[in-house]
Amino acid sequence: MSTSTSWDQEEERMYKELRSLVEEAEGQEQRRKMLNRMIKQLRNARWRKKVLNMDNYPFSHIRPAQLGIIITTGALTPIVLFSIFIWLSLWVE
Repeated sequence: MSTSTSWDQEEERMYKELRSLVEEAEGQEQRRKMLNRMIKQLRNARWRKKVLNMDNYPFSHIRPAQLGIIITTGALTPIVLFSIFIWLSLWVE
């Protein structure tokens, strides 16, 4: 998977950048700020990796028939509810 490899390379690049920033930072406060910024970037990279990984996607293992039933049900639900509303409003009159 090229996507997984590219994300791993990006994460490795961020770790190297973090290491170089920490080594060249002089003050404790400046180090802390840099570390917090890099931690946020790493968290974002991991989140993107998890979101883009299709194994974590809930509908990745659904069969085509199940997907068709889900889509049909979602499409027909508003029509059925509207029809029930019309019939009830006619019945109340």
